[in-house]
Amino acid sequence: MYHLSEAYAMATFICLLCGYLGALTFASIAVPRLVVKHLDKAAYAPLLSMHWRSVHKLAVIGGLAFTAVCALASGKTALPNAYALMLVSLSGLMSITFYVSLQTLPTLSESPDGKLKFSNIILVFTGILTGIVLIAALVYVLPGQFTFWPTAQ
Repeated sequence: MYHLSEAYAMATFICLLCGYLGALTFASIAVPRLVVKHLDKAAYAPLLSMHWRSVHKLAVIGGLAFTAVCALASGKTALPNAYALMLVSLSGLMSITFYVSLQTLPTLSESPDGKLKFSNIILVFTGILTGIVLIAALVYVLPGQFTFWPTAQ
């Protein structure tokens, strides 16, 4: 016997994770381009500095929330322990890269034009890429997750 509630919970988790990564990608790519295009340099530097700080905080908080959900659900899921550990590790790695990126974020005095350092961009890219790998791992197991359920006697 299998329960569809776990499949629905996993599908909801996947949709929320996709929305979260989509929002981070949009905030990282589209918003700065619009700000630079429509404002002068004196106006957009403090705005971009504040924008980057809020995007990084959102990334860290969201990553921690997804890590906590993965960790709490790993004990109650029918997935094998090794696979659940991989999901928790991926979401934890995503959180760590976003946190390190937040810690290396330059202040306005260090970056008067509001631009990020290359290392910060690489860390954000790594965090988003790790989130995409997490989505792929979840999507991979979703259709076949019923094979992990013990058969009814």
